[in-house]
Amino acid sequence: MRTNAEIERVVNEYATMLLRVAYSQLNNRAEAEDTVQEVLLKYMEKAPIFQSEEHEKAWFIRVTINACRDLLRSFFRS
Repeated sequence: MRTNAEIERVVNEYATMLLRVAYSQLNNRAEAEDTVQEVLLKYMEKAPIFQSEEHEKAWFIRVTINACRDLLRSFFRS
């Protein structure tokens, strides 16, 4: 489990970027916000270990894109 300081740093550093990525995929602000929340929850639950800041950023972007694609493929969306 991550500490509050780590979570706060990640939110401050990546939340805006992740929201932009999710919105560009989904074209819906509410769904983009929900997706970013899911990604941040995955980060807190799985607590991945990163080799560098670039690896961390790439992980967030990739997980966000995958979550958007999953949502676009979901039954409820169609």
